[in-house]
Amino acid sequence: MRCLQCGTENRAGARFCRKCAAALALVCAQCGAELPADAQFCDACGAALAPGPAAGAEANAALERLMRQVPKEYAERLLATRGQPHDERRTVTILFSDIKGSTAMLEKLDPEDAKEIILGAFEFLIAPIYRYEGTLVQLMGDAILAFFGAPIAHEDDPERACRAALEITTESTEYAKKLEREKGIEGFNVRVGIHTGLGVVG
Repeated sequence: MRCLQCGTENRAGARFCRKCAAALALVCAQCGAELPADAQFCDACGAALAPGPAAGAEANAALERLMRQVPKEYAERLLATRGQPHDERRTVTILFSDIKGSTAMLEKLDPEDAKEIILGAFEFLIAPIYRYEGTLVQLMGDAILAFFGAPIAHEDDPERACRAALEITTESTEYAKKLEREKGIEGFNVRVGIHTGLGVVG
């Protein structure tokens, strides 16, 4: 397989270039299918893909880190919901969480340090969502948006969202102590909001 970034010919099945470490394959964020690095649309589900070679290994590494947090059994159940009817009216619980005062905190830091802090925060913001079988809907800069009750519903979805929120706040306290101890950054904190109501999902 030829690397689109440096032109090196790599062995069949290689995932990263042996010369420049650029990703040779993309992973579809919608269905998880592995695709050639120059793909613009997923040939398994039709989803549009972000440009590959420029984002390269870094984008794939971030996606792989995210996918590792999804329990295998839950990922399989999520994939099984594909193709179900859209625009279904149901009760959902929405969880939103962001880093409080992140703009003021991060503008004083080197961009690489700021990125490292945000990625570290995503580790504990996202993991509880999947642990309680919620669905991560969006990553927005320093924030996440998740659903409990769609596409997979449980009788106790509001409770699951509350348990995830409690874990997020507990982990954020530990992360704040680590940032203060290791980087001298004070005042790190997160906010979590939860709402349950009727929605149209699809």
